[in-house]
Formats: sequence, structure tokens, C-alpha cells
Amino acid sequence: MGSKNPFRKFENLDKDKGTFEFSNIYETHFFYKIKNLFCIRFEWEGLPKEIPPMFVEEVLFWRGMGVFIYDDIVNKYAFMRGNLTGMPDIYDIPDIREAYTSNGYIDSYGKDNSVICWDSPSRLPYCISARMYAHAMATTWRTKDLNMFAQRTPVSLVTTDEEKLTFEIIGEEYENFTPIIRLKDSINLEKIKAITLDAPYIVDKCELELRDLKSQVLTDLGYESNPIEKRERLVVGETQGNNGETEAMRNSGLVMRQRCADAMNRIWGLNVNVKFRSNLPSMVNGFIPDTFTTSTQVREGGEGNE
Repeated sequence: MGSKNPFRKFENLDKDKGTFEFSNIYETHFFYKIKNLFCIRFEWEGLPKEIPPMFVEEVLFWRGMGVFIYDDIVNKYAFMRGNLTGMPDIYDIPDIREAYTSNGYIDSYGKDNSVICWDSPSRLPYCISARMYAHAMATTWRTKDLNMFAQRTPVSLVTTDEEKLTFEIIGEEYENFTPIIRLKDSINLEKIKAITLDAPYIVDKCELELRDLKSQVLTDLGYESNPIEKRERLVVGETQGNNGETEAMRNSGLVMRQRCADAMNRIWGLNVNVKFRSNLPSMVNGFIPDTFTTSTQVREGGEGNE
């Protein structure tokens, strides 16, 4: 079975339902933000002009692998979704690649006229991890919304059926942020009780959790990120604290793509190269910092003026 068009339906990760559904709009929002970060992180150089680089990354996001082929009928290169069939070689990779597209094209290729591109050594699609992060972010965001609402309405009103109309009037005034609620002296306030919810304020903690989750996603995709929450000046060691993990996660995708590019160059005589799309002056990008930034200016030798 081929993968479904992601613009019409989510990929088939649920075998029973046949869909990749989200529980709420928040999860959908964060999922596609992560997908965007995934699809723009690598820059393909020298790729045949008929192959859109963004489509390559999108297939890898949903499928974890794809196949570069050369169609000798139309004399053009292409990148397609693929299924592996046939006898496995000594490295457990089947020798037949079934390349197909959503418009009905399907054909079989081998090692001499096609190249497999894996997203990562695990050979699993990143959409699974993106779904996990999106769910956690959506849960944190909705918890923050709920807590903010609890601060807005810190009490519950309880009354009898006889005072129902009065209860509704008071509730409507309260809901509209009325600072002073005027009532007649004929109203029996003893039959209207207020129950304090005493919900603790945790919006700031939710914001910290959301920032930490975003930092985990960035590191997971090979982007530099500093999750440290510190208002005063950071030393170099703190700003570069997760460089090792960032480089490792970046290389897990970059090495697989570079190996694919090398195979394409060897088979078809192309000049394809892949690099991580980043211009940040950082140690991960080979920049050794000899200055640091204060709140107002940059000074040489580790000194600055506030």
C-alpha cells in the first residue's frame, strides 16, 4: 500500500483507522511547525532541477526513506516513495526498490539504477517523534489555558432553584468582569454560596515546560538551542552546554543524506552535496567564539560594559 497524500489525509500510522488523526487544533499546530523545521534543515546542492528538494525532505519525514531513480524513457531523474522487496543482501537491504507516486506511477528498480535515501540510521519516519512532541506541547498549552481560566474564575456559585434567576444575573455580571455588582436588598444572599477553587498559578511553569519542549525538538533536529532559564549573563560553557547532543543529532540525518549523495554521484556522474542549513556563528558550525555579548555591547577578551 502506498502512502497517502499528506495534503489530503495524514499518513497511515493507525492500521485500524487508516488515518493519522490529531485530538485538537493545538496538536495540529505544533505538529506542522515541527514538520516545517524538519523539511528546511538540510540544503541539497547540485540536485537535478526536476527534483524539488522540499519534496525529498517531506517524503523522508512521513516515510523515513525514499528512492532516487533515473527514468530512461523520459530521460529525467526523480525522487519517489518506495517499498523494498526481493531478497535481502548481506546488509539486510532487499535488492528490489518499488518506486511509486500518488498519480499511479510504479516501477521496479535495482542497485544499478536507483539509490535509497534514509532519513536516519533507525530507518523510522520522524513523523512519529513529531506527533509525540506535538501532543506534549498541546497538553502543556491547554493546561496553561485552563489555569489562566481558573485565575479568572476562582470561585463557584451555589444556590437554590428559587434564586436561579438571581444566580444567573450575578454569574453574567461576574463573567463580564464587572468590578461592582449591584443587588437589591430583597435578594437572599444567604442562599447563594461561593466555593473558592484556590487554583494555584502555574502559567509560568507551563511556559518553562513549553520552552523546554521546543528546545528538545530543536536539538532533536540538529538546531542549536539553549534551554537554560537565566536572566543574568551566561558564560560560554552554559551557552554551548548541549553542543555534543546537537552535533550528534544533526549528523544522524546528515550522514545518511551525504552517503546517498555520494552514491548518486558515483552511479550517474552528478555533483550532489548535502549540508545543514545554518549560518549561526557557533562551535557546532566550526566557529570558535573569542567574544561574548552583554546587554549593550560586545567586547574583546571577555570584558563588557553594562
